[in-house]
Formats: sequence, C-alpha cells, structure tokens
Amino acid sequence: MNYWHPSVKEYLENKDYEKVINFYENLVENNPNEISNYWYLGLAYLLAKDTDSAQTTWFLIFSQSHEKEVEKCTQDLINILDEEAIKQLELSRYEQSLLIRENINQISPDNINNLLHIVNLEILLKEFKTENLDSYNLIFLVRNSQPDTLNLLLLSTILQDILLYPHTLNILFAEAILTYTHGNAEIIKKISNIATVMGTEKQYTLYGIHLLEICNNFSHQQSSIFINLYTFYKMIKNFDKQIQICEQYYHQAENFVDKLSSCNILLSSYLTLAQWNKFLPLAKKQNELYEKIENHIQELSNSDISKDGFIIGIMNFFYLEDKPKYNRILANKIANVFQKVNKPFYPEFSFALPKNKKILKIGYISNTFNNHAVGYLSRWLIYHHDSSQFDVNLYMTQNHPDDITEKWFKPYVSQIFMGERNVKALVEKIHSDEIDILVDLDSLTLNLTCAVMAVKPAPIQLTWLGLDASGIPNIDYFIADPYVLPDDAQEYYSERIWRLPHTYVAMDNVEIGNSTLTRENLDIPSQGVVFLNIQNTAKLNPYLVELQMKILSQVKNGYLIFNIRKDETRLKQYIYSLGNKFYDITERVRFLPSFPPEIYRANLAIADIMLDTYPFNGAVTTLDGLWQNIPLITRVGQQFNARQGYTFLTNLGITEGIAWSDEEYLEWGVKLGTDENLRKEVSWKLRQSKKTSPLWNGKQFTREMEKAYQKMWDIYINEKKIKP
Repeated sequence: MNYWHPSVKEYLENKDYEKVINFYENLVENNPNEISNYWYLGLAYLLAKDTDSAQTTWFLIFSQSHEKEVEKCTQDLINILDEEAIKQLELSRYEQSLLIRENINQISPDNINNLLHIVNLEILLKEFKTENLDSYNLIFLVRNSQPDTLNLLLLSTILQDILLYPHTLNILFAEAILTYTHGNAEIIKKISNIATVMGTEKQYTLYGIHLLEICNNFSHQQSSIFINLYTFYKMIKNFDKQIQICEQYYHQAENFVDKLSSCNILLSSYLTLAQWNKFLPLAKKQNELYEKIENHIQELSNSDISKDGFIIGIMNFFYLEDKPKYNRILANKIANVFQKVNKPFYPEFSFALPKNKKILKIGYISNTFNNHAVGYLSRWLIYHHDSSQFDVNLYMTQNHPDDITEKWFKPYVSQIFMGERNVKALVEKIHSDEIDILVDLDSLTLNLTCAVMAVKPAPIQLTWLGLDASGIPNIDYFIADPYVLPDDAQEYYSERIWRLPHTYVAMDNVEIGNSTLTRENLDIPSQGVVFLNIQNTAKLNPYLVELQMKILSQVKNGYLIFNIRKDETRLKQYIYSLGNKFYDITERVRFLPSFPPEIYRANLAIADIMLDTYPFNGAVTTLDGLWQNIPLITRVGQQFNARQGYTFLTNLGITEGIAWSDEEYLEWGVKLGTDENLRKEVSWKLRQSKKTSPLWNGKQFTREMEKAYQKMWDIYINEKKIKP
C-alpha cells in the first residue's frame, strides 16, 4: 500500500497543504513515471479544497493510460483516497473526509461502502437528508449486494442514527439491511429497540409498528418484538393485528418464559375483545404454567422482557371463576416468585427505628391520578386528608398528568413525583422522602407498581383499590370492609385484611353532564323497560350474559343495552351468539358507543335497571349508576370482585337486587323488570341514601382511613419494640 512521503508528514499535521503540493509537484516533475505521485498530488490539491486541480491531475493519468491499465489505476487511486478519508475521519475532520468521499463517488458511483461513508459523514455534519437514500440508490444497492461485501459495522451505525427520524425511506433502508444480512440478530435487536423507543417515548406508534413488522418478517428469538407489536396495535385499536401477533407469539413460544408471556397477552386480547370461546380453553393452559412457576425462577430472572410482567396475568383468574381459595393461593405463589425475581435488581432499604409522630408521611403510588376510574375514586381521599396530621405525597409510575391531576390532586399534596416508568428512581425517591406508609392503588393492573411494592421502599405498605390484592409478600395490608370479603377470607390472603367499619371506598358526588341519548335514538318504545350492562367486555362472562338474556326473555317489553369499549364487531358477534339461544331476544339488544365521562354518566339516566356482572362486578360504573338512582341487580360471590355490588347496596341500606344465587339473580331481574312500583321504591331509597350513606361521604371515609393509618403505625412501633 502507498503512503504519503515521509517528508510531508509535518506539513500534513499542520494542515500546510501548499507545501505538500509544492513537494509533490517537484516529485512529479523529477519522476514523471511514478504514477502514485500524481494521486497524492491530486489529493493534496483536494485537501487544499482545490477540487478542479485535483481532478485535472488525476484525469491526466487516466487519459494517458491504456484501456487495460485504467481499471488498476482507478482502484489504486480509490485505495489511496479511501485510506486518507478514514484518517481524516479519525481526526474528526469530517468536512475533509466527506470531500474525499464525494470525489471517490464521482470516480466510482456504485461503490456502496463509499456511499455508506458519505451518509455517515453527512449525519456527523448534520447535513443528512433522508431523501439522499433515494438519490444515492442506497436501498437498492444494499438489498442486492453480495454477501460479506458491505461494512456491517458502518451499516449498523448509520441505521441507528437515521431510524431516529421517522420516514418511509428509513423503513425501506432497514428492510434492505435485514434482507442483505438475512435477518442478522444484532441488527434485528437494534431496529426493535429503536422501534420501541420511537413508538412509546416519541409516540410515533405507526412508525414503531412498521419497524417491528419488518423485523418480524425474519426468523428471530426476541419476544419483545411480539410484546411491543401487541402493545402498539392495542394502542391504535387494530384488533385483528393485535390478536394475530399474539397468536403468532404463542405458537412460536418454545421456553417457559415465552410460553407464559405469550399466553398472558393472548388471554388479555381474547378477554377484552369478547373472544370467550378462545379464552376459556387457553385459561386452563395458563393455570398449568403458573402451577409450575416456582421451577422457573432463574429463567424469569434472566428475562429482561418478562421478569416484571408475568404477575399481571393473575387478573385473568378473577374474570373466569369465583374460586377465591384456589385463585388467591395460586396468586400468592405467583406474587412470591415475582418478589424473588425482581427485588434483587433494586436497592436494599433499611428503616430507622420508628417513633410516635405528630405527622405521618403517606405516599400513594399509581398510574391513575388522572382521568381514570381509580383517579375519580381516590381524589376524595386526597381532597379530605387532614394536612395537620398527614403529609401526602403522590408517585406517578408513568407521566400521564391531565386536568384531573391539576384540579384534584396537585393542590392537596406536598408533591407529585413523575416516575417515568423507572422503578429504581421511584423506590429511591420514596425511600429518600422517608415515607411511612406507602399505599398501592394499582395492585395487579400495573406491573411497575407491583415491582415498586416488591422492593419495599417504605416500612408499611398496603393495597387499596386496584384489582384485588396482589399477594406480594412485602405488602402488609389490604383495605376491605365488612362486606366486600367473606369472614374467612384471611385464610387465603397473604396480606392482613384491614376492614374499615363501613365501606372500602366512598365519594362525595359524581359530575353529571348533559344527556345525548333518548329512547327514540335507540329505537326503544317509551313503555319499554331498559336494562343496562355497561361493564367492559372482560366482565361479560358468557354464563352470566346468558342469565341476563333469560331475564330479557321473561320481561317481554325489556331491552338490554351493552357498552362498546373496543371492538364493536366482535362484541356484537359474541352477544348475538348468546342471544340467539332465546327467541326474539337479539331484536331487543342495543349497543352504545363510549362517551366522555360526564356525558356517559348523564346518559345512564335512560336505564330503568342496571344488571351487574359476575364473577367480576362493576365498581366505578356501578357507583355512577347508583348515584343516578338506578336500581341494581348484583350476583354476590366469594371473591373480592364478586362482592362489590353487595357492599355498595348494603352501605346504601338496600336489599332489593342482592342475589346470592343464579336463581335469585333471575328472580330479581324479572321482579324489577315487571314491577314499576318496586323500581320507583328502590330509586327513591337510592335518592334518600345521599343524605345518610357512608358510601356518599368522602370526608367520613377519609377519617376512617386516617385512623387505620395511625393504628398501622402504632402496630409497627410496638412490633419493633418487641423485635430488636
């Protein structure tokens, strides 16, 4: 390989290119037959930014060479220029390197590695335009290059830079690289990682989907591709693709972690999209996997994508069957494994010896201090807290504040810490804030909160709201009331059940907007009796829906309304498939789209009777209807989620509509559906309950929660005195 003459080394270092030019002009004059001197003379002109002289010098040699010599001369010159371009790049002289590369391109326009260098330099100089991929014909050249001819490191570097800017050409370029590399695992990982960031943090969801899909066209072992595609399709409500990708993941899963992960998200899709015929058999497979979970702790610990997510699958238990003794024990086992798997990845905390305090520091952690059902319920507790005795701090696991956050939470707390999905930041902040009691509002609905609670950054931890207790060993208490759990429930809960004296939740009022619905809109006659089931699709257990259809079959002027939350087509197919078992039923079934919260609540007034779901009752939606004085028929079971309607009605002083069996549920449905006077009587009781019921007294409820916190702290102090 040729090199610069040693005599010009100092000139080059000092960028004294005129002296380099003079030196090589003398060499050429004294030794005109040494061709390499012309190459370096031209390069010296180029470094001095005299492109015309450089090209003239090189052209002189080409014009004097025989045809057979031109190819060798060309390659020799390219080698020299390439070597100097690399050297200039290493010296961070990007402009000089780019100028050299551009001249190589004029000599050899199809030199793809040189084109890649040009793109890389344009990126470094912030001069790159995505359209250059097209003008350089790079997508075609990369896709059709022979194996092992391209600089893979350079390809990967460029790809990582340009994918940060959403563009169709960038997607095609990524696809071309995957085609050239036959789906190189590292390239796939790089694309999928960028796709995840772009689809979540940058909110370019469709762009993220396109990138993940091109990765998914190649054989891979990255479960994150399936999981993120599932998440993104769910976000954009492409339900067909959501199910398709989940089923692909499930059928390709080979190891325990992927089998469990794919099973969980596929079950979630089936459940929320009214695919109960597919959900029921798959739920048995999920149980079989969970029963074996203790044998796979190490595998789960080694899985970045699944180690903090597998606990969420417990939710499916409560929608399927009312078997708390079995489900809770299995949930506790899963939660115990979850803590073992996740806790070692975060700091270990210790706490100072407790003492009596005038002010307790209370931390509430949730993703839902905003326009969400849990946000609407928890706001009354936050609003009524006694700041002279309790220092209230909120920890949002993700950054989704809104108008509700600003109005109902921010003015009444010391701080709202935004966790940005960072468990380590959350636990360190909670511990450094010296929170005495940490209250989990998400429970099994969010894995991030579960991970925080598993680490135990506060000395006392409890669960309130969310979805039943999580079973995580580091959670001390679960808030309940005298009715929402049966008397023997402590036998199968790992947390200590703390029963408040009246109700586990309360609210002062419900904001009602202007109704937009009339019976005429829904083609319901004025004398029709309107039954309402507005629960989400996951709660529409087929056997319970059939029970509601039986009610409709016996109330001849009855109409049953369902709420469309997600996939209208699948929901209707599901409901009609159940209704077709009864004569003339489907003609009296109606479907409502979703409305903004205050309008939706106003529209509830169209109903005569609410039909609760089972084994998973309604909660906030039920409270909304009760506030509107609509009679409720609820089927009481044994698990927490099957007793919410029962505790609400009991706290309202109402027994009508409480059913302890399927037969009673049917009887109450027919009785309330055919007896207008009974409906009016119950409605009147509901109206009167606003004056006296603890369910509609947020301040009283707050005082009861505060007493519970103080007693929990006293117990903690006494236990620490006993245990040195």
